[in-house]
Amino acid sequence: MKLTHYLEDKAFALLLNGIGLFLLCLFLHLSGSRSTDILIIAALWLLVLLIWLLIDFSRRKKYFARLFTQLAELDQPYLFSEVMESSPHLADRLYREILRSSNRSVIEKIHRLEDAQRDYKEYIEQWIHQVKLPLTAATLICENHFGEESRRLQMELRKIDQLVEQVLFYARTEHPYQDYLIHPVNLREVVLSAIAENKPYFIQKNMQICLELPEDAASIVSTDEKWVIFLLNQIFSNCIKYSRGQEAYVRIFVRRGHQNLTLIIEDNGLGIPKEDQTRIFDKGFTGKNGRTGVKSTGIGLYLCKKLCDKLDIGITCESKEGFFTRILLTFPDSDYQKLS
Repeated sequence: MKLTHYLEDKAFALLLNGIGLFLLCLFLHLSGSRSTDILIIAALWLLVLLIWLLIDFSRRKKYFARLFTQLAELDQPYLFSEVMESSPHLADRLYREILRSSNRSVIEKIHRLEDAQRDYKEYIEQWIHQVKLPLTAATLICENHFGEESRRLQMELRKIDQLVEQVLFYARTEHPYQDYLIHPVNLREVVLSAIAENKPYFIQKNMQICLELPEDAASIVSTDEKWVIFLLNQIFSNCIKYSRGQEAYVRIFVRRGHQNLTLIIEDNGLGIPKEDQTRIFDKGFTGKNGRTGVKSTGIGLYLCKKLCDKLDIGITCESKEGFFTRILLTFPDSDYQKLS
């Protein structure tokens, strides 16, 4: 709190003191008092006023400094009114009660919104599990009826299944710790599982898979394979979506760093324009490629970034438009890797 701000706040009181002192001096002058006595009385008045202002300013400054310090130390600042220091001033006590009443109302509303959001997420998860049953049944029917139409329908059903999985993972990314188990995972096996899930789409696009992953413990990381497969499915989906047709390929390899292991997925597709590369992980961002006839929602890589942040996996992108795109997933070393 600055002294100038304090004096501005006390402007009305200072004005009243000035008027009172002027009227007193005028009364004493008309009463025949000596000028010396009037000056002494005026000086004493101003001295008492100055001392009161300095003491009050010092107390108020220290009081608010303690409040700001207390506020900065709180993990939940919106609860400040519940723990703020009491004040001898009536106005401060009234403001404190107003803040408490207001905050209680806000907290109650937040709790209602959280309950509604939790109920909605639970409903979405239940709906997803229910809709998977007819999808699985329809896929089995297609597998038992050979033919080009059945094969095409089966691929479309798999796309629907992947979109349903995307919704499920989106609903769970807020609290992924409720649905993951960190343990030693062989990246090669996880990558092969993701490739198998996307095999029909790679074949449809005539894309070659160049797998350069070691089979030994050199590719062991500590993570949850289900979530990593989801990440790879989103990345592979983009590789397929933005492929260039002739001689298209996806190269998958690892790079050992200092206390980390990086899984690199590289394709020779359309690439990402330089001006779009800093925004590809933004929610809903489709970029230049998303406006060239390729259907894009801008959700896949956003979910990947959000999930990687939760799982402590680094995710970055390197690309040159018209040549290549690389997505790098960096897994930190941990004691779990020593268990393999």
